[in-house]
Amino acid sequence: MRSSPALRLAPALSLVSLLAACSDGPLSAAAPLGECRPGGPLLVLEGAVSPAEARSHRALPFAVAEGSQRLELRYGWTDRPGPPASPLTATTLDLGLFDADGLFSVRAARGWGGSRQGRLDRDQPPIFIEAGAADRGFQPGPIEPGVWTVDLGIAAVAPQGADYRVEIRCLDRPGEALAAVDAVDPLHVARRAPGWYHGDFHMHAFHSQPDGPEDDEFIAQSRAAQLDFLMVTEYVTGRHWQTLGATQRRHPDLLIWPGREIITYFGHANTHGETPSVLDYRHGFETVRLGEIQRLAKADGALFQVNHPTLFPGPAFQNFCRGCEFELGGEIDWRQVDTLEVLTGPILATGSDIGLPLPGDLAIEQPFVATAIAYWEARLQEGFKITAVSGSDSKGVDAPAERARKGYGSSATAVFADELSRPALKRAIQAGHAYVRTRGVAGSPAVTFEAETADGRRGIYGDVLDAGEGETVTLTTTLEGAAGQVLSYHRNGQAVLSVAVPSDPYVHRLAVQRDPASEGPLGTHWRIEVRDARTRTVIGNPVFLRGPGG
Repeated sequence: MRSSPALRLAPALSLVSLLAACSDGPLSAAAPLGECRPGGPLLVLEGAVSPAEARSHRALPFAVAEGSQRLELRYGWTDRPGPPASPLTATTLDLGLFDADGLFSVRAARGWGGSRQGRLDRDQPPIFIEAGAADRGFQPGPIEPGVWTVDLGIAAVAPQGADYRVEIRCLDRPGEALAAVDAVDPLHVARRAPGWYHGDFHMHAFHSQPDGPEDDEFIAQSRAAQLDFLMVTEYVTGRHWQTLGATQRRHPDLLIWPGREIITYFGHANTHGETPSVLDYRHGFETVRLGEIQRLAKADGALFQVNHPTLFPGPAFQNFCRGCEFELGGEIDWRQVDTLEVLTGPILATGSDIGLPLPGDLAIEQPFVATAIAYWEARLQEGFKITAVSGSDSKGVDAPAERARKGYGSSATAVFADELSRPALKRAIQAGHAYVRTRGVAGSPAVTFEAETADGRRGIYGDVLDAGEGETVTLTTTLEGAAGQVLSYHRNGQAVLSVAVPSDPYVHRLAVQRDPASEGPLGTHWRIEVRDARTRTVIGNPVFLRGPGG
């Protein structure tokens, strides 16, 4: 059995008797615990939230009676009377669910639906869980009796506050049997040749949206973007880890790499790889911290990524984009951060993409790219060798006409790996053998970047070469599809040279040295960017010139 016998509830068991059973002595009186039982009345949990509670989690426990075989939940909220709501001021409440195994057991995490339901007056099906099936983002399994908990995520609250209502129903209707786990083979080799492989490091699919694409449509859109490896980072859940094996077998030439996005109200992160030791996301709730989530994820062998660190910053945007700015730099171990998103979403952004009143269909370079690059450069200068990547953050629901600009692979990260497999890509990503093609494979230049010392030692993006002070190293940049654009070189975070690209292909060489006056613990790092008249088209990871003792 999943639950402890001490947590099983009689039909009228109260929270007092439950807590007393788990304690060493009597407890004072408390309100009875609401019960959900087959054939019983609808269980309603109601309350209010205030602006002071924004960016926190509220646990709403309830009892599930014996005989329950299906659980259904609906919820919603209403802003109290006050100023007209806007995207910058409106309330948003999320909903997660934990079963009788407890609030901090990885086995108890039954799912997270974000705010996608959100209004009880909408005609929409409930969130449901039964033994063999569950709603998107939720985990099927037996409905065992005991204390279950709704996690009410108080993401944002209107200035005047809001009221919420959660409706819970238990049914004795038997469902289908639980399907066998069919996980992706983590050692699958899609292609056995070394080369440049393209991936999207931030992809949402079936379990992240009510209308998210089925697996075959997800694959079709990814193929259209010329992607080779697909980081399936569904919101919070690990449900897809158990089901994508068949999809991988139907598409053996692609590499499917399941992970998840950890949505906290103080910053978002991706883990690339399954993390059976941790499914939490509630940073700030009691003892939950992102640093511990990171530690457990890394122990399970996943890569850890900081997402969109400077996206929609400050209090002005907290309601509009909950937790999008990364504020948890002091909570995590930067030595254990593998990748950082320097571009999230489309590089060519319209006013609706970025919440700015731009005229008509005018598109500009997304303003958060420059700040994300500066954030990443600061980590490099501090001595943390982190690979810059990009992610579309697409949900797969864009109109076909918009997919090239903002869908899967609208930006792509090119990685040079020994083969198209998870172990080979992991080594290459951690080595930094990568660059970002901001307009995807079809719309961006292809650029190789090499460094060579006078005695013939060579490296590419991400590599480290020993170089004494005053020693010359030759950088060679080879560009295809960049005629008319501008190549720029950056040393320790500062642009030092721009070169017009006159032809296609084009090769440019530059003799460089270390700059001890401005370098950090990693030495002097040199990298390249390419841009046209509108935006950056390439963002390269650096080569590092390391001095003695570096």
